[in-house]
Amino acid sequence: MEVNQILTEKGKRDYELIQRALIDNDQSAYAMLLQHYREPVYYLMLKMTGNPYDAEDCTIEAFGKAFKKLEQYSPDFGFSTWLFRIATNNCIDFQRK
Repeated sequence: MEVNQILTEKGKRDYELIQRALIDNDQSAYAMLLQHYREPVYYLMLKMTGNPYDAEDCTIEAFGKAFKKLEQYSPDFGFSTWLFRIATNNCIDFQRK
């Protein structure tokens, strides 16, 4: 079964962007992923930290970690789910320090 057959429209968009980022090292694909998810990740981090400066730092760091490990993403799950888990774990680590 082809991956695109089981994905939602949003999932297909994300998967295509991820493939462009990984295969072609397309910086615009990274930028589009950031554009789509920056605000939701930031508000999640803000809710967890209660501080806009810490939330911004955690958001940037979460995207850095996600993009560095992008080849580990599996389309079996939504990209947003994978990204939010990275962001949440990163914020928990930040709060422990």
